[in-house]
Amino acid sequence: MTPNTYPLIRFWICALTVLLISACDPPPPGCPHCSDDLQLPSILADDIPFRTLEMKWNALNGAPSIDDPSLLCEDSIDEVLLNRHLRAGLCNWTQCKILLGTVFGPTSNYGLFNDPDLSVGAAGDVVVHNTSLTQEMEDLAILCDNHWNMQPTGIAAIAVREFVNADGSASPINGIAFANSGTRPFLFIGDLEFFPSSHQEMQRNTERILAHEIGHVLGLCHANGDDGVACNSGFVDFDDFGNLMSGAGSTANSRTLVEDQCDIVRTRYADLFFPLDGTRSRIVSLMDEGTERFASADNSVDLYKTMVFDQLAERGYLKLLLGTNGLFSPRKTEYWVLLDLDNNENTGRNGRLIVEGSDQEGVDMAVKVEVSENGSRSNTTLYGAGERDFQPHSLTRELVRSGLFTSEMYVSSEKECTSVPVFQEIEINLLREALTRYSDTGQVDLSFANGLKIQTISIGTAANGENLMDKSPERPRAIFLQ
Repeated sequence: MTPNTYPLIRFWICALTVLLISACDPPPPGCPHCSDDLQLPSILADDIPFRTLEMKWNALNGAPSIDDPSLLCEDSIDEVLLNRHLRAGLCNWTQCKILLGTVFGPTSNYGLFNDPDLSVGAAGDVVVHNTSLTQEMEDLAILCDNHWNMQPTGIAAIAVREFVNADGSASPINGIAFANSGTRPFLFIGDLEFFPSSHQEMQRNTERILAHEIGHVLGLCHANGDDGVACNSGFVDFDDFGNLMSGAGSTANSRTLVEDQCDIVRTRYADLFFPLDGTRSRIVSLMDEGTERFASADNSVDLYKTMVFDQLAERGYLKLLLGTNGLFSPRKTEYWVLLDLDNNENTGRNGRLIVEGSDQEGVDMAVKVEVSENGSRSNTTLYGAGERDFQPHSLTRELVRSGLFTSEMYVSSEKECTSVPVFQEIEINLLREALTRYSDTGQVDLSFANGLKIQTISIGTAANGENLMDKSPERPRAIFLQ
């Protein structure tokens, strides 16, 4: 966290104080608002602190409010997007003491892209297929990931013109979120004010839909069960169509939340929130740079992001969060983390001595996580750099441990409702004692003042027997914890 961060936070909180009073006042005619709502009070105890969730906005050219911000009474694209989430937060998520804020720091510029697929619909339209992730959405997610590479916390939001079906006709979907991921949470939201609903009425609740999709990203189901469409594991079967997470859609009257929902959204993906307390301030993000390394039916090998959390103060640990893109294969997959703890190629060993295909010099330590049984089981081994090669060590769970995170997404069709695991992540925790005891660098500088060079590698076998490998990042590079 930079020295200027806390003044920025204080300034932003002061600005929010003003917005808390005035953001939901009746707007000028034609300007967006909170569907005539007033700010909802917190439903949590007084001693529970507020948490800040940053919105990493991106937009497609072709959406009316992006091409002409004055349509929403704004002066710039940034104001259109910023005020979208401020209204969604202040008039909905204050119930759970969650503030939706802007991104701090030098990377806080919103991404503006051309539509990557103009074959269907108008420029800015996004093709949807039920609630499945389409190729166009995947392409946009990669663009956004790379744009926000150095800002790993928060939610990536993509403003589009309208959602259309494969034949170009308007879809009833107004927003869609791909949730249950600490490394790649993102959502899409349409420019609803400018397109009629399925009842041919002009929409006025874009911010409500946005708030609803944020709930999905943070792990909430449709509160009334939703017949299995795009439901993520979490609070469900709360049969109340007045709830913000109602599957009937977030209308002007569906805005309330309950305490159980707040408990989930505040804790399930804690790493997404802005680290006000400083314990999670040293975070880095390593991208796959968009290079795909998987067979079409075997997505499990592909890595798309690695996040590093430095919590080494006193008896802390170094946490690494690896994202995998898609389904775990029933065949065994290995995930490796190669660590150059002092960013010195003259210490440690060449990575190819432990992982064929690695070109990283100066590796001091390697961690292997073997994933099997469709992502339900893992085995973790730590290797230290010896005089000639890498030596495996038998460690207690307190020194090194890994965990697998698999979420279920339910997709319904005319025939059946099926569930598939999505957005798996692997979390590896290395205690400081393991770093110092089993590395060849002597007394490790746990502040990583010289930088930490890291690369993750996945290895697996495709259905046709082809050996697959992916790296994140493609080339090893040093990172300096922020």
